[in-house]
Amino acid sequence: MISMIDSSIWVDCVRTGSPEPLRRQTKTLIMNPDSVICEPVWFELLRAVPRRDRAHTEALLSTVPLLSTPTDLWLTARTLGQKCVDAGALPPAIDLLIAQVCLHHKIQITTFDAHFQQIGKVSALQVNFLTRAR
Repeated sequence: MISMIDSSIWVDCVRTGSPEPLRRQTKTLIMNPDSVICEPVWFELLRAVPRRDRAHTEALLSTVPLLSTPTDLWLTARTLGQKCVDAGALPPAIDLLIAQVCLHHKIQITTFDAHFQQIGKVSALQVNFLTRAR
């Protein structure tokens, strides 16, 4: 099954201080041939990467297929966010964008981030919620 690999997974893969079992777990997910990425994940990761790690991180990101961004992303993500608010949840805007790309392409998201579970309660988002290896 094709799966969007969320920023929460990527961060633990590229962070040099992550425990080795966690790095192995995240690398396995990222290297899966059914793994994909989207522009909001690229943005979220690369906006905060230290200069010394940018080239390596970009090279790693480029090994995973990049899904197209829907032309109506902002509108549909806003509507999704309103559904979340109506249900009593307020996930970060970037998570709504990532979720909406997944919904558009009808794929699941693989994540450590519980915000996607909130989004899944008000939409058809399929969430593969994982626990971090220790």
